Amino acid sequence: MNKEIFKEIGFTDGEVNVYFALLDLGETTTGPLIKRSNISGSKVYEILEKLIQKGLVGYITKEKTKYFQVASTSRLLDYIEVREKELLNRKAEVEALLPELERQRKGVVSKRESYVLEGFGGIKTFFRMILEEMKNGEEYYVFSLGDDLKDENTKLFLSQYHLKRAEAGVRVKIILNDDDKKGIGSWKFKGMRLRYLENPFPVGTFVFGDFVANVKFGDDPIVFVMKSKDMAKSYGLFFEDLWDKARE
Repeated sequence: MNKEIFKEIGFTDGEVNVYFALLDLGETTTGPLIKRSNISGSKVYEILEKLIQKGLVGYITKEKTKYFQVASTSRLLDYIEVREKELLNRKAEVEALLPELERQRKGVVSKRESYVLEGFGGIKTFFRMILEEMKNGEEYYVFSLGDDLKDENTKLFLSQYHLKRAEAGVRVKIILNDDDKKGIGSWKFKGMRLRYLENPFPVGTFVFGDFVANVKFGDDPIVFVMKSKDMAKSYGLFFEDLWDKARE
């Protein structure tokens, strides 16, 4: 059984061990539970109390001794529903904070000249950043991601992103290698224009607003972002020159 899912819904390692030990033992005192879960006595009592509060474990008293057992497993769904409500409340609180947080973020970002975003989380942050920086009707430029476009997961992520981009009314021009026709040449997203070029160009480069970024997917995704109005203008002029030479 995949126990990792229990951690994903908020269980600690200790709670997982105790819960499954109780499932194996049935009604039991803490002695066998300590041995089966391999958790110290003082810690077991603490974990049991938390599981009882969550409604996942119950107990009865016989001759002044407590016997613990797992409550109906359907209580797990009740627990998840409670967690969902808590998350919705937290979401509302965070949404109320977003305007102020965003003002602070932009105040810091505006002072940066360059920074790095790592991992797939960094990739998602970067593409979200494009849509935050660009307004409806504005356009940005992209030089092909090259071999990264051969990866199906990368293409799926980009397809989902371009649906959001089109919905936001942001336009994009992309210069591709001839080899890319097999991968994404059939893309027909609203507000997207594609052209092809044989000559080398700076692969994985994005130009938007006052930003120039180099993006690399793969096993260790990374984005290097530079904020420079002059550099963005220079790259933009370079892109337009190659765009005029590229083929549709």
